[in-house]
Amino acid sequence: MVFRQLAKDSAIYGGADLVSKTINFFTFPFIAKALSPESFGFLELILTSTALLGVMGNFGLNNSLQRFYWDPEVQPSDRKELVSSGLIAQVLILSVLLVLAAGICLVFFPEVGTAYAFTWLGVFAALLLMAANQWTQYLLDVIRLQFRPWSFLTVSMISRVLSAVLGLIAVVYLGKGIDGLLGAQAVVVILVLPVALFIVKNEFSIASFSKKWAKELLQYGYPFIFSALAYWIFTSQDRWMLASFSSVEEVGIYSVSFRFASVILFVSAAFGQAWSPVAMKIRADHPESYPKIYGDVLMILIFGMALIAGVIGLFSGEIIHLLMGEEYLKSALPMVLLAFAIVFQASQQITGIGISLEKRTILFAHLSWVTTVINFGLNWILIPQYGALGASWATAISYLFLTGSYFFFTQRFHPIKISYTRLTLILAMTFAVIFLSFWFYKPELFAVTILIKIGLIFAFLGLGLSIIPLKNMKNV
Repeated sequence: MVFRQLAKDSAIYGGADLVSKTINFFTFPFIAKALSPESFGFLELILTSTALLGVMGNFGLNNSLQRFYWDPEVQPSDRKELVSSGLIAQVLILSVLLVLAAGICLVFFPEVGTAYAFTWLGVFAALLLMAANQWTQYLLDVIRLQFRPWSFLTVSMISRVLSAVLGLIAVVYLGKGIDGLLGAQAVVVILVLPVALFIVKNEFSIASFSKKWAKELLQYGYPFIFSALAYWIFTSQDRWMLASFSSVEEVGIYSVSFRFASVILFVSAAFGQAWSPVAMKIRADHPESYPKIYGDVLMILIFGMALIAGVIGLFSGEIIHLLMGEEYLKSALPMVLLAFAIVFQASQQITGIGISLEKRTILFAHLSWVTTVINFGLNWILIPQYGALGASWATAISYLFLTGSYFFFTQRFHPIKISYTRLTLILAMTFAVIFLSFWFYKPELFAVTILIKIGLIFAFLGLGLSIIPLKNMKNV
């Protein structure tokens, strides 16, 4: 059953993410305290820079792999060539980028070690860590596509937990600073690579490299570079514009709102990891009915995510009051909008599927940049007057526009079958909860208000269950 498999796999993938983030949460204060503020700032700059380099080196090959692995036109005998060609292409691209980046650093920043409290060992370790993470993630995607969530959990946990623990030891107990932290993490990820390769050994060999498949994967994947760059700008410009047009305090208010709303992002990421391989497998196994299944999953996803966002939105005032105090009460209303912004973001995993199936990935890049411009304009208009709340409106509207655009082109090029009446009802309920979250906003704990909000949540749940097509999913 598709729904049961999605739920089980999402729980496993989400569990790996939850454990690793919990460990990082508890190790972070010790590492930050052991490093000086200046050193910690340079560490963040190094990681941000190498992450951007990783986006270029990835070349969208992970997206390409997920698109073609379960394609009905790809024979099972061809999958070894597909996997091998993508990994080898990524290794070659990243290797060239590593050499170029290291050479540029050596030529233009010869005094980095003496001036900024870390040495070239840290820089090279950061570059190597970035590359090894990209290769490991590619192999993890292969494992997901083989529907082996427990193997995924094993590799992911070994990599993330050991990286956090050894990094903590290197910085706090050995006093090796940035060099030690990055070096320890790079060593762990490199040692995990053979484990991941062993798990997918039947799907990889150097002799299976195919120029044809490498070209196909690169042609499909390269637009994701521009999409990722646009997304990077889109998700960071609100904070910079808040600082410029409003105040640093508003940046803090907005950041607190986003941290709480990110609970939904965690659920969305877990679903996405489970959905991407299942989506292509559904198309291969159900060539006549898969468009209907996609439409049903879209409605169930929006309803489930909106239910979680509704709980956070309706109780935003109480949550902030209890956990953060009166000083951060202004974070409550932006949290409502950011929670539902993530609902719209999560839906993109299905609304954009037709674009992916038709290999029109350049549209992802075009629409991402259009959304970035729209987001900039909305921030420009709303932030000076409404501060963090204005930035939240801009984010929510931008994500709604992006998923709506994806859905428009999916229905144009490779339509999914969906009941527009049911979809309209679910969306109307979603917007009603946003309105009610503002209407019933109360930072104080009043029993009557809390009972009303609980009633609204159960009403949303009951109405939603009567609308979404759960029976259709059970029959798959």
